[in-house]
This record gives sequence, C-alpha cells and structure tokens, in this order.
Amino acid sequence: MYIRKIEIKNLWRNDFSWTLNEDVNVLIGKNGSGKSTILRMLNEAVLPVEDSRLNFRLFDPADEMIVELEDDIVIRIDSESRSITGNMEITRYELNATLINTFDVVEKSLNPSTTLLDYQLDRLKLEFVTYQRDLSNQVEEAFKNDNEASRNDQLERIQAIYETKNIFTEILTELFSHTEKKFDEKAFHFLKTGIQTPILPENLSSGEKQILIILLTTLLQDRKKCILLMDEPEISLHIDWQRSLIKNIRRINPNCQVIIATHSPTVYYQGWIEKMARTEEIRSSSDLVTECSILIEKTMRSEGSVQKIRSDFRNFSGGILAKLYQFNRKISAYTSFTKDECIELLDFLKEKGIYPDVITFTTLISKLNSYTDAKEIFDLMEAETYSRLSHVKPSDITLNTLIKKVGRVEEGLELIQNVSANKKLQLYPDITTFSTLLGKAKNTDEIWLLEEVRNYYGVKTNEIYLNKLKFKR
Repeated sequence: MYIRKIEIKNLWRNDFSWTLNEDVNVLIGKNGSGKSTILRMLNEAVLPVEDSRLNFRLFDPADEMIVELEDDIVIRIDSESRSITGNMEITRYELNATLINTFDVVEKSLNPSTTLLDYQLDRLKLEFVTYQRDLSNQVEEAFKNDNEASRNDQLERIQAIYETKNIFTEILTELFSHTEKKFDEKAFHFLKTGIQTPILPENLSSGEKQILIILLTTLLQDRKKCILLMDEPEISLHIDWQRSLIKNIRRINPNCQVIIATHSPTVYYQGWIEKMARTEEIRSSSDLVTECSILIEKTMRSEGSVQKIRSDFRNFSGGILAKLYQFNRKISAYTSFTKDECIELLDFLKEKGIYPDVITFTTLISKLNSYTDAKEIFDLMEAETYSRLSHVKPSDITLNTLIKKVGRVEEGLELIQNVSANKKLQLYPDITTFSTLLGKAKNTDEIWLLEEVRNYYGVKTNEIYLNKLKFKR
C-alpha cells in the first residue's frame, strides 16, 4: 500500500500539501525548511501501532496532519487529542514503512566503539539470517510439492526464489569493488583480496555502513509494496553511490515507494528530476479556516455513510445503552460528516427512542469540517433538541473538540467567554483549550493575548503547551 498525498495544517504558520508518486519522491529545500520534520511526522503517522506507542510530540508544532493512502483510506493525526483516526469502520491496512535517518548521527552508545549505525546493522543481520532461512524453506517446499518436475524446471524455480538476493549481492559487489571487498552472506562480513582477516560490518566506513543498511532494508522488504523514507541519505556516500542509489533500491524492490529528503542534486539527477518537489512549492501561508482538500474530497464522497450506519444498527445487540455505545463506536470510525449527515444521524437515534450522550455529540463535532457547522451541533445540546441538558452536558473534551474548528484566535476566545459565562453549561477552558488556540496564533500580539486570558482563568501550563510556545516565539 502506498501513500497518495499528505497535508499538514499550520506547521510553523504554513500549510503543506504534497501529492506523491507510487515509485519515487524527492523533497528538496533549504536548511530548516521542514523536510526532515515532514518525513518524521509521516513515518510516525503511518505506523500501524497503538496511539499510546507513538511520539505525538512530533506533531505539536502543527494543528493536524492528514495522510491519504490507497483504497481511499485517510488517516487523521491530532496532536492535542493524541489520537489517530481513519475513515474506515475498522482501519486495517498493511503498510510497511521504514524511516532511515541515522546518517548524520554521531552519538555514541555506552560502548565508545559502537555507533547507532552499528545497532541498525546488528538488527538487520538477525533479520537477514531469518530471510535466508525462509528462502531455503521455500526451495525445500518447492521440491516437496513437485517431485516430477524436470531438473531444468527445478533450477528455474531455485533461480526465481533467489533472484532478489542475487541482485542485492550483485549490487553490493559492484559498489564495493573499488576497495576489493566482497560480501560473505553466510558469515555476514566482508573479505578483501590478499587479507585473511575478515572485515566485520562495524569496521566499515560510515558511508559503507549506510549503503549496507539501505540495501539490506530494501532486500528484507521481499519485493512487497513498502515505503522507504530516507532523510539525507547522501551524507558520507561517494558521489557515484549517490548517483545510483535510487536505481539500486528500485532494482532490489521495484514495488518500493521511495520518499527522500535531500540536499544533493546527484541523488535525483539520474532520471528522477520529474519526481522532485521543492518545499516552497508544497508550502503555502496557513489558512486556518480552509479545511484540508483531502477531507473535503472524502466528505463529498461519503454519500451512503449514514445509510450504512443505519443498516449496521440492525445488528446491534443489547439494551438502549449498549446500542448507543455501539453507535458511538461506529460513527467514530469515520473521518468526516457533513452537518446534514450529523442531523440525520441524531434524528435516526430519536426515531429509535435513544437519547444521544455527550460522546455522541462530541464525536459528531469532531467529524465536521467547519466551525459554523460544529457550533450548530454544539448548540443543539443546550437547546435540548435531542437530549435533556440536565443529563447530557458538554464536557471539557467537547469544548476542546469545538475549539479545534475555529479559524482565528479571536473567534476561539469569544467562544471561551460565551461558554464560561453560561452558568447553565458550567464549562471552562483548560490547558488543552489554550494549547489548541496557541497553534492558531499568527503573531506575537495573539500569543500575548492568549497568555493574558490563560492567566485570567488561572490555567497552568503543561509540556505540550510549552513545546508549542517554544515553536511560536
């Protein structure tokens, strides 16, 4: 599975929108333009692991990140809520992504002779041993299943099984030929003409270690659809190695989507110039009112989602509370709804004699793409159109979900003032509220105004807020 497009809202007061190719993508730009940050955020966003295991601090400088994958799968990352949501009922996707960014790391471990590159090679060595064992098992299985095959057929099958590894070995031999080193795949070390003592991977130069890491990582993808992100891979690589880097990766795994951030024209001049994008080309001044184009497009395509939820409701089991719980989980799986769809869903619950709770309203608000629409759904709680307010009051999470939709700091502060003055709601801002608005601040005056209001409400800072404040000043 590949990445089609990424959009980042309000990263250092800029929006980024990058449409990707399935094969090769190269991002160039000046130092500090955001290349490395975009790659690290992208890698973290597509890791198919639990939210609690992700480094959401990477997303603190931005409002949110939207990633579109194949099959119309959309991933939405929100740093404030520390959550990643998708537009599928259960977002299941096989996405094998690897980020290689240790090329400029000089940090040493407790062992002064072991670098982070060495740690990567140690890990890859273990995976390479497993990979070779799997190839041997495939050969054994091929013979077992067809004993009547001719010797030529058997040899062709063996050759097909080992084809990718042979290409890897051929490339490695060619790259290391100028130093007369040859890779011994069984012992996982190098031999040099005229020298009996083998050369261990940790004794290679940094450039040799880097190219070995890149090619091994690509080999272990086993020609599957994978994503390889590399941050400045040219560091320490000879210019000839830079020139052939993308070609060699694509030879080993033609199904690999390569995404590179680089300063070196040599990396992409050999046939990949049309795959190159500049940071200034994918960057624009942040417009906090405008929704990501990916979400707008997916909202327009969401016709039938309400009907699907209504249909699935028939399979819900248990009493009213159990069905409401299942309903809330169902709607939370979607990336976005229109306001009319939210009203239609609330009306559907009313038909079934079910009162929506605060989770229902909060979830629907989170799926809307404009502040005006989200505020209308929020106001339905106070109006008691679908639930009695005495039972279903908006929570701080509801307020913070709504705050994310505002386009301007002034608009957010007005909302805070209105809800805090409403004694019926008993709702007040917290540090998440101010942290969200801080991300929307466009100048120093707005930052100082936020600080003044935060102090007025006696809200203490936290790590996330201070981290954002550091990026804003």
